[in-house]
Amino acid sequence: MQNADVLDHERTSAPPSSRSSRGKAWLGKHWDFLAVLLLIVATVPPTMLSSKTLHIVWRPGLFDDSWTLETDFKAARGLWYGRDVAFDYGPLFQWLSSAPGRWMGVSLGAFYDTFNTLPLWFGFLLSYLALRLLLPEQRPWKRFLLLLLLSVYWSPFDVRSPFAIFLFAVMLRGWYAVRQGQIRPWVLGIGAAFLCSTAFLNNADTGIYGIVALLLSLGGIVLENWRETQLWRRYLIALLSFGVALAAFAVIINCFLASAFDFRFWKAVLAFIRGYRWNAATGMSPADRVYLLAPLVAGVAVFLVRWIVKGDRSVVIAARPGFLLSALGFACVALQSGLVRSDSNHIGYAIFPLLFFTGIVLFSFRGRITSVAATLIATGATMMLANPIIRPSMVRYRYRQVLHPIIDCPAGYREIDRACYPANAAATAQVVSNYLQNRSGANDWIVVFPYQYLYGLTSRRNVAQGVEQAFLAHDAYLKQLNIEGLEHEPAPAGLYFPDAKPGDMSNPNLSMAIDEVPNLTRNPEIWFWMFHHYRTAQELLPGVFGLQRDDSRKAGIAMEIQPLGLEAKSYPVLQRNPAIDLGAPIWPVGPVDFLRLRLNVRYSALWKLRKPERMQLEISRADGSRELKSFVLPPNVSTDIWFYPWSDADLGNYFEADEARWRPSHRTAITELRLLMTPFDWVSQTPQAVTLESADAVRFTVDGDPKVTNGR
Repeated sequence: MQNADVLDHERTSAPPSSRSSRGKAWLGKHWDFLAVLLLIVATVPPTMLSSKTLHIVWRPGLFDDSWTLETDFKAARGLWYGRDVAFDYGPLFQWLSSAPGRWMGVSLGAFYDTFNTLPLWFGFLLSYLALRLLLPEQRPWKRFLLLLLLSVYWSPFDVRSPFAIFLFAVMLRGWYAVRQGQIRPWVLGIGAAFLCSTAFLNNADTGIYGIVALLLSLGGIVLENWRETQLWRRYLIALLSFGVALAAFAVIINCFLASAFDFRFWKAVLAFIRGYRWNAATGMSPADRVYLLAPLVAGVAVFLVRWIVKGDRSVVIAARPGFLLSALGFACVALQSGLVRSDSNHIGYAIFPLLFFTGIVLFSFRGRITSVAATLIATGATMMLANPIIRPSMVRYRYRQVLHPIIDCPAGYREIDRACYPANAAATAQVVSNYLQNRSGANDWIVVFPYQYLYGLTSRRNVAQGVEQAFLAHDAYLKQLNIEGLEHEPAPAGLYFPDAKPGDMSNPNLSMAIDEVPNLTRNPEIWFWMFHHYRTAQELLPGVFGLQRDDSRKAGIAMEIQPLGLEAKSYPVLQRNPAIDLGAPIWPVGPVDFLRLRLNVRYSALWKLRKPERMQLEISRADGSRELKSFVLPPNVSTDIWFYPWSDADLGNYFEADEARWRPSHRTAITELRLLMTPFDWVSQTPQAVTLESADAVRFTVDGDPKVTNGR
């Protein structure tokens, strides 16, 4: 006891020089954290540096801008993802995204400038922690340089990929600790469950990647030491602990979002994950194919070299088979998101884990010559192949506004709510906002179709919806959830924006067909619900319809269905790029409003590793004209697909009170229908067969009795 007292006294009374030495030693090991601080300083938004400055929106985009700004505005109004609205992002991301704007004061300019600030900084921090876990034995300058290279040149500017990488690093180190007896298996299980639950609160994909990281890293550890069968009991205990703890954390999360055993949040998460592969599939350009495959080939080569060079395997984590096998496997799984939605932006998200782990491997060599050579290769390749995302000119622009804030909008732009918008877009926002404010109270809700939620923020009105970004409501559960959100708060006013023709940007007020699929065809349930509950109050601008609530329409509108006489049959798909002739429909003599097909496309199980093909309906008319209508449908499920076989810009007429104004022009009869199936790209899976179950012409009338033929 006396010796212990002496030791304690020596610790507390250590001379200042000794404490200073320890502080210098600690700083010498951890100064690489300076990279995180530099990245944060380089990405501070101008409005956080100067409250006087305005945010200039050089190229506004109503689709992506709407959901990002709506994310922050909802949080400012106390509406949260997972509790009030379903989305594939969760309340953690929503809090990170909205916090700076809410602290600064709700405005369009503040949200524009800061919506990605905290998620980006959080991503920098998680990337740094992952480097600390996977390169602990390396000198700080290596981690410092690697973090800067990855963040400045390759960062997807999104927290999802860094979060997933961090989860993998924690899981791998955790399994090594369990194997070596440094922690108890149940500690890893509970800790992993907590991290995965937190990841689900950020994004559905991130949570899934956390579970994948746990399993793949275990697989790598087992393969590295497959003869040590006595350790399998520890691994099993950790997995069982993880499963039990994950279920417990799910119930705890339920208590905050709904009630203990109300699993609506988790049902929505699973629905988003199930539907992503077929609902969000897009094609890959030749340039993006190189963008995806070149890092994959280079990464596999680097991993192979590290597998061969194994002299320091006992002390370097990134040289061990467990890391090499599981990290490469995890990176390949992460590529799936880019293989499905194959634009440059999503491919950037998908390849970041591969680039990150390839950098880990290159910076893991300890020999002087190999270490310098690998570092030079990584740095040189980055400088030659990538353009910096964080540029010095951007940093100078941000900090210049401290001394010279932007208080006047440039020529051709107008200020609206602390943001400089192109003058025509600002004028549109002003007209629309005035209409909504005049037709609804400050605490009222509004409806918007299909995606222009931005006007909820400019008018300071909540947008009624059950699913953020309605095009994501792709299965029966999410569709019903969306309708419930519309019905929960009766909105006295709303907005409708018909679709423009593909590629026609002459009227910027018209909607864009998401992935060329008309918004009516993607979201018929929402369109028809609004059609039955709202009528046009006035056309505010060309292509912008101001709506007002009119529940009497629901009882007064009747639907008439006329089968088209097409044979219900299954068409086998025997080749790539098939064109299936559905036949010549018996087109009704009277007016027709919509075309409805019930289809079932059958795929083999391989589509779950690839993606479906592009589906299109070719419509031929008696006047010789033809038109292609794209659509999506879930594989192996019978689905009703609705088409407006005329100009989508005319759909706004259907909200008129007078039925005579619904059909403004003569409509030529449809003479032939063909299904076209084309691969998005080399990843697309060809279906086995397509079944036409029914084909109908549909007409709506006012104050009529529904007429249904042939039992339909």
